[in-house]
Amino acid sequence: MKADKYLQILTKHIENSKIRRDIMREYQDHIEDCKEALMESGMREAEAEAEDEAVRQMGDPDEAGSAMNQLYRDVLDLHMALWFLGCVIVLLLGRWALIEIEIDDMKELILNYVGGAVLIYGFILCAWEKHNDMGIAWVYGKNWSGGIGAMNNSGFILAVGVAFMAHSVERGVWIALAVAAVLIILRSYVQMLNNKREIELLWEIGVADTVINYKGKGTFCGKQMKIKTNEEDIQPETPIMIVFFEGAKPVVARV
Repeated sequence: MKADKYLQILTKHIENSKIRRDIMREYQDHIEDCKEALMESGMREAEAEAEDEAVRQMGDPDEAGSAMNQLYRDVLDLHMALWFLGCVIVLLLGRWALIEIEIDDMKELILNYVGGAVLIYGFILCAWEKHNDMGIAWVYGKNWSGGIGAMNNSGFILAVGVAFMAHSVERGVWIALAVAAVLIILRSYVQMLNNKREIELLWEIGVADTVINYKGKGTFCGKQMKIKTNEEDIQPETPIMIVFFEGAKPVVARV
């Protein structure tokens, strides 16, 4: 078995996209070191045969990949929940310490509706952020010279929603804890879906449908999808392979 095929089989088992490339580089280096050691020790076969022997000594790729996946599996996402709770504390302290609001039944109803709408938007944004592997704080800018742009963060937006609905300390605490739990479950579920998609598509061979550079489209497994490449422009009808992912977008290379 050649090194490239061995690494493709091994990495197909590794769900954690953040370390998959690191493991692949480490195994590539290890195979090269083993191959050089075999040749220096007197192996007179061709370099290709030395590579085959080096790969054989690495063991079964399915077993190695499964073991690596168990070691580095990371689905539970707590970072955004902790950030959200920090934002909640700051906002609620500010509201209760600095702003005195007399709330009657009508105002409470309005604040609940507004807060609920903000929470729904925050959860949708949260799922989109996780799907695209956005950081805790990300910035979208359009025509920055004109001052148009926005910093977006689902944790802060959800905290604003809680602040609208927290009419007492006890109510605020319970809503914040409930939202944090949903936040963890939602982001972990999206991560699981991303991992499944990446494992299914990694190393698949398809064809370019458009010119591919920092954007483009290609067909894999009978489905057209948005892709990109870090190489020179790839022309339509060129055979391509998905080699890794940047966020949710597959990155391809020529076959």
